[in-house]
Amino acid sequence: MRARGPGAATTVLPGALRRERRTGRTLEAMRRLLLLAATALAVSALAGAASASPGEDYMLYCMGCHGAEAQGVPGRIPPLAGALARFMRTSEGRNYVLRVPGAANSVLSDGRLAAVLNWLTERYGAADEPRPAPFTEEEVTRARRAPLANVQATRREVVRELAASGAAPAADY
Repeated sequence: MRARGPGAATTVLPGALRRERRTGRTLEAMRRLLLLAATALAVSALAGAASASPGEDYMLYCMGCHGAEAQGVPGRIPPLAGALARFMRTSEGRNYVLRVPGAANSVLSDGRLAAVLNWLTERYGAADEPRPAPFTEEEVTRARRAPLANVQATRREVVRELAASGAAPAADY
């Protein structure tokens, strides 16, 4: 029994102790359920990201720098719209594209990166120019693991070679 009144000593009854233990077990069960739900949500999000379309991958991993319409930022980030397909006309240009920091360091798998680059050429290629051969996963795998030491110097050289054979992107961005 519990004593009543100010300063009275309290005694915990066995029934109260059982309720306290039951409440502790209930809280622990709720914690486990919340952890399980959070894990399921994370796995679901990862599974959704793994099956994203090339457009969704562009939005998630490229658009932050290159812009909603792949226009880039003058003087800082190169445009992809109208330029990417031109680089893809030659092996040097293709190699350059796959070795720039954004491609070489991308979290996308080789296959998904190839799909994004191919999607970009379809969506933002110059209307009056032929479509280049699409990137393959194997091509991406071979090139992207060796990032460029000097991106701008390599770009200028590749653009110079492209200009000799037709339309070329700007040497600088």
